[in-house]
Amino acid sequence: MNGRGIMESNRNLNYISLFMIFINFTIIVFISGIMAITLYKISLGFMARDFLDQITVIPWKPQNITIVAIGAYIILIALIMLKKKYIDSFLKWQTAALLLGEIFLSVAIMTALNMSYNGIVLFIIADLVTNTKDKGNKIIFLVLMIIIYMLSVYDFISLKIKMVSFESFLFYYNANMRSYLMELKSLLSTINVIVFIVYMIVLIQDQMRENEKITSLNKKLNLANEKLEVMNVQLKDYAAKIESMAETRERNRLAREIHDTLGHALTGISVGIDACLTTIDISTETTKKQLNVIAEVARQAIKDVRRSVKKLRPDALESSSLEDALNNMILQISKATKAKIFFNSNIKSLKFEHDEEDTIYRIVQEGITNAIRHGHATEIYTSMIRRYKQLNITISDNGGGCTNIKKGFGLKHIEERVKLLNGTLEYEGSDGFLITVNIPIRWGDESD
Repeated sequence: MNGRGIMESNRNLNYISLFMIFINFTIIVFISGIMAITLYKISLGFMARDFLDQITVIPWKPQNITIVAIGAYIILIALIMLKKKYIDSFLKWQTAALLLGEIFLSVAIMTALNMSYNGIVLFIIADLVTNTKDKGNKIIFLVLMIIIYMLSVYDFISLKIKMVSFESFLFYYNANMRSYLMELKSLLSTINVIVFIVYMIVLIQDQMRENEKITSLNKKLNLANEKLEVMNVQLKDYAAKIESMAETRERNRLAREIHDTLGHALTGISVGIDACLTTIDISTETTKKQLNVIAEVARQAIKDVRRSVKKLRPDALESSSLEDALNNMILQISKATKAKIFFNSNIKSLKFEHDEEDTIYRIVQEGITNAIRHGHATEIYTSMIRRYKQLNITISDNGGGCTNIKKGFGLKHIEERVKLLNGTLEYEGSDGFLITVNIPIRWGDESD
């Protein structure tokens, strides 16, 4: 059901509701007016004795009948309009208080009319099912109103409470007038019942269309979720392939570096030593020269190895201190992912070797990346604190966590780096994900 259909349905319900207000007002004015006018005519015609002989209880004063019936109805409409206007802001007990007020006013109207009309209860039921959001209140008061409707019949109530029936007021008129007034009252009451039934039919149809719309949207949502799950699996497979390709490229690069540096150098050294073994007994000077050449080749190979290893060092650590590099890395990730990353550190005064700095940097980088990529975390807390001769690193997040942890390349990589520094690694994923690393400090403070 589109937005235009919903507006059309609401407009129809409003029109029917307004007509119910009008028809109930007409009936209340009609019945209370007949009662009051009849009492005035009886009083003016000195027929009070004859009238009292027909009834068992003294009726209300004429003005009291109309004032109570019409006044209570006006207040009832005001309460219904108030509840409808502020339906979303009222608390549960406030709504219940308004419903109790509506019940009290409806009973007051029916009492003023001597239970000759109970159609006002149908109007309150229509308002109840439409303008009461709390399901508990709706059920309780709906059952209560149905009971009131069933009991608020003159023939039943008059057995317990003495009242003057509407028919008793009509004895003043001739047979034709009595018949006309009774038929008019019956017609108005029937119209009210028909309008109530039409209102409920329109409301039920509206609810059915709304449920169909919700069902359709749920089907579309489930279909979209299934597609997203398939795409998510495909993305994971793609990411795994990319990671595998990256590992392969890195291995190939290292293999090339080793082949181009150590392979060439070791070959030269091996050949040179063989030559030395040949010349050592013949010419010592020639052997010394050959050994000098071999030594130079070895020194150059060492330089080449250092250069290759240096390429593995993060660029950020080449131009910044460890703490500044971490802050810059965290800032870049925060900007790129919108995740809130909190960093607490007191390592500024500590002195680290390059391998220690590289490991600490990679641990924090991998921990934050995993929290965002796998845990879908929005808040990440990173702490680096010196405790005696240990550096304690903790990385925690508010992500989905993982009860069955399977070590991937990232965790294995961190574990290998930590072991090289004689450190320990612990992790658990019961509430978010927590990584705890302890690394022995070699140098301590810069002043040590």
